[in-house]
Amino acid sequence: MARTNEEWAALLGSTLCKMARVYGTDAPNAYLPEECYPVIEKTFDVALDEARAEGYAAAMRELQNRTLRANNARRPTVISQMMRVIPLARRTA
Repeated sequence: MARTNEEWAALLGSTLCKMARVYGTDAPNAYLPEECYPVIEKTFDVALDEARAEGYAAAMRELQNRTLRANNARRPTVISQMMRVIPLARRTA
């Protein structure tokens, strides 16, 4: 199951706070060391991949539902079948 935006924001925020504590940069205007940026980049990559996969799955579900509704709309009803059979019965009688 995919994470929500709030969950990703909380995960990234807690990661940044932990990195800042490890490197002793509690000041709000302090910069993180270069070693932290690959972790942040990988977090964003995973979040984007998951969002793309969820978007693709949602689009496929919508396409399947749309196809199913279209097929159900084209399915012949009893009345339409009877209307097709009546002229055939007249020709063969």
